[in-house]
Amino acid sequence: MRFHEFKSEINEGADFYGYFKTKDGTYSYPKNMEFEIGHVSNVTARSILSSIGLDADFENTSPYPIDEFLQTTQKYLDTNAANKDTVQYDNVEAVHQEATRFKKEHPEITHVGFN
Repeated sequence: MRFHEFKSEINEGADFYGYFKTKDGTYSYPKNMEFEIGHVSNVTARSILSSIGLDADFENTSPYPIDEFLQTTQKYLDTNAANKDTVQYDNVEAVHQEATRFKKEHPEITHVGFN
């Protein structure tokens, strides 16, 4: 297999979702959700989570409670306001805004996370 063929087979990356628990205890997301954050690399998702002090192993952890996530991201934004011109700050701000939008538009959402 040639490199470009192999590369096209790699489906690496993550999307930021809002979730709620179903009656059987599993997580699901509203079927009519719109996503304003594009697909990000696994490295970017891990970087965002670790910079705000959450477990970066998103593939093996449950989604985070939305209220705690919003508090955590807001604390990061407040603490790092002097770094507003960094990519990391922009990434955290983007997930904070998206989680805020999820909570407003879909009150059934109780958790957020990368998938």
